[in-house]
Amino acid sequence: MYTLLFVVFEILPPFMQNPSLPARKSFAPLLLTLCLASIIDLGAGWLLRQPHLTQPARILIAFLPVPANLVLVALIVGTIRKLDEFLRHVHLEAAAIGFLLTGLAVFVYGYLQRASALPPLNVGIVWLFMVLFYGIGYVIAARHYR
Repeated sequence: MYTLLFVVFEILPPFMQNPSLPARKSFAPLLLTLCLASIIDLGAGWLLRQPHLTQPARILIAFLPVPANLVLVALIVGTIRKLDEFLRHVHLEAAAIGFLLTGLAVFVYGYLQRASALPPLNVGIVWLFMVLFYGIGYVIAARHYR
């Protein structure tokens, strides 16, 4: 999800204004890896819902998304490293805000769960918090430096 926000906020706007920018070269591998990683993630999730799988098979399937997601992380970091210092700073601040707000949200969610107000926390909810709060952090950081 961070990748999607990164593509939407950083790569697409300048790319659409000037298709000859260097971002054009890094956009295709990033988008292809994002699609591949998403397909593997969805496939692994589907496979893990199958009741007939043994425990060792489930563990192996749980690790299937790791390689593609590591490549995705490396591509995102590489793309961020190619940005100028200002944009790197904006992303750093957005990530810090997102990290801290996600921690706070998970903390509060845990207390609400103990109060029997919410169901058990799952990975999807944490990812939703991370994406939402990274987006909020990006908007805050971008507005701060206008």
